[in-house]
Amino acid sequence: MNNLLHLLFANGSFFTFVLLQIVSLYCLVSFNDAQRAIALETWSVRFGSVKSVAENARSYLDLEEQNEAQLQEIARLRELLPEATYDTERQIDSFSDDRYLQRYNYLTAHIVNRSPYRPNNTLIIDRGSKLGVRAGQGVVGTRGLIGIVDRVTGNHARVLSVLHQDIRVSAGLATGDFGTMRWGGHDSRYVTVTDLADYIEVEPGDTVFTTGYSNVFPTRMVIGFVESAEVQPGTGSQDVVVRLVNQPLVDADVFIVQDLFKEELGELNQD
Repeated sequence: MNNLLHLLFANGSFFTFVLLQIVSLYCLVSFNDAQRAIALETWSVRFGSVKSVAENARSYLDLEEQNEAQLQEIARLRELLPEATYDTERQIDSFSDDRYLQRYNYLTAHIVNRSPYRPNNTLIIDRGSKLGVRAGQGVVGTRGLIGIVDRVTGNHARVLSVLHQDIRVSAGLATGDFGTMRWGGHDSRYVTVTDLADYIEVEPGDTVFTTGYSNVFPTRMVIGFVESAEVQPGTGSQDVVVRLVNQPLVDADVFIVQDLFKEELGELNQD
């Protein structure tokens, strides 16, 4: 209390000046129509600006929730696509029983960290073993491939990007011919499909798909479009340069592909 009184006495002239200014301003606005109109207009403009900022902030928070809801809806719709199911159709004489088993689930996730750009790129997503994430599962974006899960903790997972020189993905053409997709470590816009026979006709603009043979990504997901093809002398094969349909270094919202048949197929591949 003593400190407060001391402050008031020490700065009394200043506080008196401020008080008189407030009283003068009040009298000026209250007893003059022109000044009152100006004050009301100014208050309206300032209050509108503050309200606009508040509305923008609230809209941004709502947008994040709407984005998450949209991603979950996209994941649900992906699970209804034909390539996410397994055809168990039976035909006995004239009787037809059409049934589909769910093969792939899609779990929404967000990229929370990335490695610096280099020949072997990795990223971290905010989903882990608590939600069924396992090493070897594929990760896709809204348009194309992102990578393959490498390490998993309870709440997070590390993903080897398709822009990682150790990643190999089975990729093919609409003709059914296929090879192996890999990144050369230079331009993030392009990957190369190798091991295609040199007699296969490949034209610029042809679509390159996943084949599903690796049991990581569903069949016929678009990887990109053929940029060029070059026969490798003495090998009987050609290398096809493919321009990616997405930008793996930019995508932030992703889906983890969970193959419900992976363990069963893995048992068949054991020696």
